Amino acid sequence: MEESLDPDLSHETLIHDLNNVFETITEAAELLNSDRRWKLLAATLGRSVRRGKRLLGALPDGTPNLAAIVEDAIQSVNDYCVAARKPRLRWVRRVPADVRLPGSSKDWERVFVNLFLNTAQAVRRPGRIEIETERAQDTLVITISDNGPGIPAEILPGLFRPHVSTKADRSGRSGLGLHIVASIVKKYSGRVGAANRERGGGAIFTISLPVT
Repeated sequence: MEESLDPDLSHETLIHDLNNVFETITEAAELLNSDRRWKLLAATLGRSVRRGKRLLGALPDGTPNLAAIVEDAIQSVNDYCVAARKPRLRWVRRVPADVRLPGSSKDWERVFVNLFLNTAQAVRRPGRIEIETERAQDTLVITISDNGPGIPAEILPGLFRPHVSTKADRSGRSGLGLHIVASIVKKYSGRVGAANRERGGGAIFTISLPVT
């Protein structure tokens, strides 16, 4: 009797198929790396493959150290800006080296990549992103602020809902990035809020997490 096919395409099988995609990209990157004109692009492709594997769980999850996660997210967004020919971003970090986040490193990488990309895709001139932390009793507060165009007032109340986008041109945009941010923060009993900066323009996102 023929064995029936499993109708559920599980996470494990998705990893298998995407690893085949990643293998093709890796092979292409190695070809590009043999030509010095394309070495930077080859390195970008290699980092993107490693990030994709981390998000899928195909690579071991790391220690959720905030400073290290922020650096990985910055590298990913810098690579995006170069590949998409977006204005360069200046980064200001005020993050202690010993701050540890709850849960999974790959979850928090998704949070910061999505927040940083939100600015990178919105700015029309060289931008600036500041990341800083503050401990207030039993709460860790992380703020991410930028000098971009800010958040339109009409979408601010529902900013973290699915399919809401801050971009004026929404073609090809899923509007899920900030919803992913809010969902992951909530998963770890935290809160995330957004506002426009009072002076100088731009947006500010605030993540509050309980600390033990």
